[in-house]
Amino acid sequence: VVFGRADAGSESPEGETDDAGYGDYASQYQEEVAVPKVLAHPDVKVANAFANFPSERFPMGEEAQVLVGLMNTGSKTFNVSAVTGSLNSPFDFSFVVQNFTVMQPGIALRPKDQHSVLYMFTPDARLEAMKFQLCLYAQYEDETGASYTSVFYNETIPIIESSRETSAKIMFVLFLISLIAAGVGIKLYLVWQARDQKAKKKAKKAEAQATASTKTEEERAAEWLTGVVPGAKKEKKGGSSGGSKPRSKKV
Repeated sequence: VVFGRADAGSESPEGETDDAGYGDYASQYQEEVAVPKVLAHPDVKVANAFANFPSERFPMGEEAQVLVGLMNTGSKTFNVSAVTGSLNSPFDFSFVVQNFTVMQPGIALRPKDQHSVLYMFTPDARLEAMKFQLCLYAQYEDETGASYTSVFYNETIPIIESSRETSAKIMFVLFLISLIAAGVGIKLYLVWQARDQKAKKKAKKAEAQATASTKTEEERAAEWLTGVVPGAKKEKKGGSSGGSKPRSKKV
């Protein structure tokens, strides 16, 4: 297996340390540094299981945990010096997208021994939601100082949006919907209020017209009564002045 290096400060199979903990996201556009081929020792068996993402769908910006089991079936003692990994382009493995933090267990794997370590890595939050090649491996040395590398995971995996980001987007969409609904509600209320005021004005106007019409009819009746019945108007006035008697005419 040939491993690329994200930048000069990243962790490489020779044991260089990346102070930032992971490689540059834009490293896929940088020139790669060739490294020699590394082999696994036949006596060392490595297995793995993802603890918090068993579906092997990894959210960007969230820590993933992988349980790494190591077993020595031979007669030599091995020193497990590093567990690390990288994200690579799914189209060209030599393009390293991100180097992960290097864990240094410092475990002495004696003959017939079994050990397990919990390795944690975090896909960069600036990654796009797409598929990448995930490569995880362990490095160890035997008693003579010969170095070996066992790749225990090398698969294409989907990097997805984090649940926090998805929740934030959902909340933002719901907020926009609530704003739109509130705006529509206010608009409908204003339209209803305008129509209600208009209807009230019409009702008041109709009532005023009806009252005016009633008064006119009463006035017409009074005028007609005055013209037809002689002395009706005087009687009306006399009645209002205290009941004085009408004067009789001489023949």
